[in-house]
Amino acid sequence: MTGNHVIIMPAKQTILFVHGVTEIGGAERELLLYVERLPGMGYRPVVVCPAQGALVSRLENAEVRVCEAPFPPWRKVSSVLYRTAAVRTLRTVIEREQPALIHVNDMWWVPQTLRAASGLGLPIVAHVRQEIESPKVSRYELAQADLVMAISHQVRKSLVAGGVPSERVVTLYGGLDLSNLPVCIEGKDLRRRLEISDDTLVLGTVANLFPRKGYEVMLRALSVIRSSCPKTEYLIVGTGDSTFERRLRRTVREQGLERVVHFLGFQEAVYPCLAAMDLYVHPALMEGFGIAVLEAMALHKPVVATRTGGVPEIVLEDQTGVLVDPGDADSLAHAVLKVLNNPKWRAEMGEAGRARVEAAFTVSSMMEGLVSAYDRQLSRMAS
Repeated sequence: MTGNHVIIMPAKQTILFVHGVTEIGGAERELLLYVERLPGMGYRPVVVCPAQGALVSRLENAEVRVCEAPFPPWRKVSSVLYRTAAVRTLRTVIEREQPALIHVNDMWWVPQTLRAASGLGLPIVAHVRQEIESPKVSRYELAQADLVMAISHQVRKSLVAGGVPSERVVTLYGGLDLSNLPVCIEGKDLRRRLEISDDTLVLGTVANLFPRKGYEVMLRALSVIRSSCPKTEYLIVGTGDSTFERRLRRTVREQGLERVVHFLGFQEAVYPCLAAMDLYVHPALMEGFGIAVLEAMALHKPVVATRTGGVPEIVLEDQTGVLVDPGDADSLAHAVLKVLNNPKWRAEMGEAGRARVEAAFTVSSMMEGLVSAYDRQLSRMAS
């Protein structure tokens, strides 16, 4: 109250985030950054997702409103019987929460959301976080969204080529909150727990356990790497497809690598794992962006990654890392050995990587882009 005048703050507009899984990966970590910061930027986030999981716990701890709805895999024949009920439940949530805008946090749930929001006149933003072929653009009805956010320029090109009007596609890079990095992060404790000696060179990958992440290629490369550099071990940080994980573990046993390949599973905090690595390896066969690559670079780690999707937009060739073609185990092994055998170059790439994150991939720049896109879309709808 000022004098006789009462200052009335404008009500925050609600953004309803649609997210159909509750394991924590790159998309989920980014969603957590969104919902933490949006209230200070004029928006109220609400998340609709399945009932249980690590993501739900994190959202509730952050005091973000969470609504429950099922999200059966839209393209699977086995899910056809559940679609109608899933659409109906999501529509009930939308009508109750009355959002100003719906943000579908990955493309898999766009068809269900379009049907649930039909006739309500609400703008729908679809986020595409992976490399995408033209048939999938139509299969997931992305051209029907009011705005499509591409995680990289490469993904944006694919969306436009697949039929989404270019004026309705924007690129929004992921970003890191560098202020939240612990002042001193060391990997010595983890290395000690895993009984890894100080003179061992540690490689690692942070990614969900799915075939497209290229783990099988990396295991083939690891045998070649260890033939030239025997004191090398590998950390796998992530969880995912249990069948695929069993396949990976079987491959590790068959190659006699049980003592040097460490499955660490899901880690709430990935930075201590990254700190234990001498070199970060990202062997993905397909990758929309690669937030884990940024996290490694933020810890001054050199990178060997595949030339796929948005990864070349992050990694500067021979400056912050080395790029190889996806699926090529021999090239991957050669690149890793080239970096491991040059400690001075490793250190220089690590410093350059950190500088690149600070210059181009911060959480503040990501949030500015996100809120600007919301503001433009809502203004367009209002007019």
